Amino acid sequence: LDSCDYGNIWLHGIDMTNVSTQYRRMSFVFQHYALFKHMTVYENISFGLRLRGFSSQKIKNKVNDLLNCLRIADISFEYPARLSGGQKQRVALARSLAIQPEFLLLDEPFGALDGELRRHLSKWLKRYLQDNKITTIMVTHDQKEAILMADEIVILKEGRLLQQGKPKSLYDQPINFFVGIFLGLLIEIPKLNDSITLKNIPSKTPKNLKKFAFDPIWLKIFANRSIKQYRFFLRPYEFCIKSEIDLEATPVQIKTIIYKRTFVQLDLFVTSFLWNLTIPIGYQSFRNLHIQSFLQTLYIKPRLQVFLRAYPILTNLKKSNN
Repeated sequence: LDSCDYGNIWLHGIDMTNVSTQYRRMSFVFQHYALFKHMTVYENISFGLRLRGFSSQKIKNKVNDLLNCLRIADISFEYPARLSGGQKQRVALARSLAIQPEFLLLDEPFGALDGELRRHLSKWLKRYLQDNKITTIMVTHDQKEAILMADEIVILKEGRLLQQGKPKSLYDQPINFFVGIFLGLLIEIPKLNDSITLKNIPSKTPKNLKKFAFDPIWLKIFANRSIKQYRFFLRPYEFCIKSEIDLEATPVQIKTIIYKRTFVQLDLFVTSFLWNLTIPIGYQSFRNLHIQSFLQTLYIKPRLQVFLRAYPILTNLKKSNN
């Protein structure tokens, strides 16, 4: 790692800036692994323990435990050149955990793993970090991974802080449309007429955020506010959908039904707005619709969220209570 040009690095009240590597109790999993090419998998994982003078038996026990947990015991005597990207990534993770660090930095730790292994290891790693009380900062572009792994999420865009908070807080109240779209929580309503204006947007809402739900209908047309100030979105996971005729709901026509592992994806055509909409629903909710054909009309009552087009940039991280 590079040395500091200025400033200091503190861990639990101790200045770690110039502390030798073997005494830092800090680990870093690089996005591109950084394994020692001349060492086997076993030797890579045990390197930090040998550097710190652990006994052969303790090294063996720790390394074998990690090899089994990360499902790489069968390649323990292979060299990095013979490993796949996913195997290298797991070796790098095992090496970082072997020294029982107090602080761990992870850069896209599951990026090279396939779906099932990725889900298994992310759940295992979260339990491991909690059980061993290891403070961790993880960089990821995978929104689901962040929500699963994190106690606190920080969302950055172009090096600037947009929002910080617990996963539930960000899920329920994205501070702006970029955060909502990034987390996969919003679908924009396109091509609204620029002449439409709005009023009765609640005044007692968080600064720079105007949010409200329409229960019986999608959109109320009023006066006093230019629609150009706002962007309109639906929450794909917050729909009331039924097959019975409902004059207060919005009619949609089924285009495609796609069966996923844990939900059904409905591709719909919204006749009143002339646009396509994709929403996920659970299997039980899907069965309750009693869909007979693709020509069938459904009726939806979505939750609408309205955001200002301009959104704020935060300047400082909040101190976590964890």
